Amino acid sequence: MNKWVGVLGSFALVSSLLIGCGSAEETSGSSDTKKEAKEAEQKEVSNNVKKDKDGNYILDTVGQKVETSGATAELLKIKEINETIEIAPIKVTINDVKVIKVTEVSNEFAVDVSLGSMVDSDVLEKGFSYVQVSFTAENTEEKNVEWYELMKVVTDKGEQVDAQMVDFLVDDSETDSVFYGKVKKEYKDGFIIKNDDINKVKFIFSSSMDADSYEDITPEQQVEYTFE
Repeated sequence: MNKWVGVLGSFALVSSLLIGCGSAEETSGSSDTKKEAKEAEQKEVSNNVKKDKDGNYILDTVGQKVETSGATAELLKIKEINETIEIAPIKVTINDVKVIKVTEVSNEFAVDVSLGSMVDSDVLEKGFSYVQVSFTAENTEEKNVEWYELMKVVTDKGEQVDAQMVDFLVDDSETDSVFYGKVKKEYKDGFIIKNDDINKVKFIFSSSMDADSYEDITPEQQVEYTFE
């Protein structure tokens, strides 16, 4: 299934924000014939939003916005976590959870998101909000372990999301559920929600399974976090 490609940190850019720049023109001859420097064409960078190593913007302060030709994203809530969950032999480290509001959605952008979220593009084009969770998972043993990462997302507004079906963010870690020995994978999942005025979010993570015998090792684990 295709998912919304390119979201890293907090928001995917479907097109780059280009900042026009100029420089004084050089001419041959004496210095007396130099032309006066022109003012450069420029645009203000959205709220001083930082970028990651791949050039994607990272929303890390409530109220920050990023505008693109496809949509505008605003960070509504963030919870920095940096906690580990033991699903032996898998060790999961949750980095952060964010609630992001997307407006001014183009038709093309809405269609792309619709493919992974199972929400109609006509609905998405009116704007939408989603929960994003970033985490890593590491197999601490040499044995091959199967693990299906996040299974359910539940908010305190009564919404329950099947994370396996409607995660519209894509990353390489999701292409194979097996950890072949001591492997570490990075995940970033996104789930559209109807009500973004949430105070708590609950995550249910998959059980770990012996990839060779298909026997469960550690059952599903549940954690809950509160936005302050």
